[in-house]
Amino acid sequence: MLPKLLKFVLRTRFSRPFLILVAIMVVYSIALSTTIPPSGVNTIFGYYAAGIIAFFLAMALATGGVMVMKSDRDYLFTLPLSTQDLSLSIFFAQFIAFGTTVLLMFIYLVQAFTSPLLIGDMIALALIFTSLGVIAPLLRTRTRIALSIGLALWTLLSFLNVPFTPGSAFNGNLYGGTVTLVALAVLTVTVAFRGLGTIELDMMKSMVRTTSADIKSPNSFVGKSPIGAIYSMNLSNMSLAGRMNMAGTSRYVSRRVKTRWVVLASTIAAAAYLIFALSIGDVRTVSGTDTFPAAILVAIGLSFLGFFFSQSAITNERLWLSLTSLPPATYFKHLITSRVISLLLILVPFAVADIALVLLGDGVVLAALGVILMVIPGSFVLEICWAAYIAPIQVKGDDMMMPAQFSLRQMLTALPLGGVVILVSIASIFPQVALTGGAVLCILSALLLSSGGFWSRVVTRLTENGFV
Repeated sequence: MLPKLLKFVLRTRFSRPFLILVAIMVVYSIALSTTIPPSGVNTIFGYYAAGIIAFFLAMALATGGVMVMKSDRDYLFTLPLSTQDLSLSIFFAQFIAFGTTVLLMFIYLVQAFTSPLLIGDMIALALIFTSLGVIAPLLRTRTRIALSIGLALWTLLSFLNVPFTPGSAFNGNLYGGTVTLVALAVLTVTVAFRGLGTIELDMMKSMVRTTSADIKSPNSFVGKSPIGAIYSMNLSNMSLAGRMNMAGTSRYVSRRVKTRWVVLASTIAAAAYLIFALSIGDVRTVSGTDTFPAAILVAIGLSFLGFFFSQSAITNERLWLSLTSLPPATYFKHLITSRVISLLLILVPFAVADIALVLLGDGVVLAALGVILMVIPGSFVLEICWAAYIAPIQVKGDDMMMPAQFSLRQMLTALPLGGVVILVSIASIFPQVALTGGAVLCILSALLLSSGGFWSRVVTRLTENGFV
């Protein structure tokens, strides 16, 4: 029964081309890892790995969820199936959607170290990420956010040479980090399987909790023009959206947070970054070298943040309401502009930190400053436009259900992010690239925002995908 159930679960969640591509990418990453010399990435791997792990641990728990479709609730969960078989099938599908991200991001770097323990560490990480996505909907929002921040901070302690953190195995403390990852994997997988055993009941509890909550501080648009209402809404609140596998998927989780709290968190994070940069004496130093500026690592992390914000820009739109008030080009121009301003409110504290470092004599940080003020805002607009045209998927109230299969088209939404990361990495070597590339991105964004024909085509695509 388990093989048939597993086949059914996989076929309802993934298209065949998507599964083939994932298999090809994993094989390619393994083959690539054998061609990289052991000394090729030692100097940057520690900070890169710990930083990315901290980010994805936080996002997995903050925005994760179980890959469940409406057909599962109506059909699959009503069948007399073994709870163990059902849990294994759903967990395995979750692993393909989310856990393989870890393999694709880290497996090609394993050759840089000789210890086979790192392979086990990656498997443990993949299981942790997958399990956190399952655990996320079982927790209340405040608990989930608090644990996400705690996990991220715990991981970042590896920068201070703390031996027992999820990032320590990749940052000089192999044995302590391995023990930590294995223990955390056992804990999270156990909790995840307990949740999967009562998945239908837990989903209903979560849906009742999220749909019955009162609006504590509603916004009033009385006396405001349509354009004024757009800016009032998007400058007072920020919408956060998460994707299951961080690389294009058909399931979204969307949350709305007051801007002041997000800006406060950003300011605290920027202050911590500045203190860290000053404490190591030279912000260019990463693992004892000056080949990869630490400020660029922060800029890459902010690029990921901008990508996640871009995914929620169109997600909750209702065209019957918005486009009866303003023409498409006008409405989307002001909608996206207001989102860019909101993003800049988050980025400005980091820009101030970089300016302080520049004034203290570190000219390399100029590249990171160009990324924060030009590359990220410019790419943010392009990411919104690209996602709206290529694979628009709407959250219709019930964000606990997958609205569609994983497919290659949805994976395409992550292409702009890949381009931005490459651009930022090149800027670490050639700082002028940040300014030139940022200027090009800003010009392209301005042209798209002012193109009435483009937005007419986008409206057609959105309407075809249920944005009504």
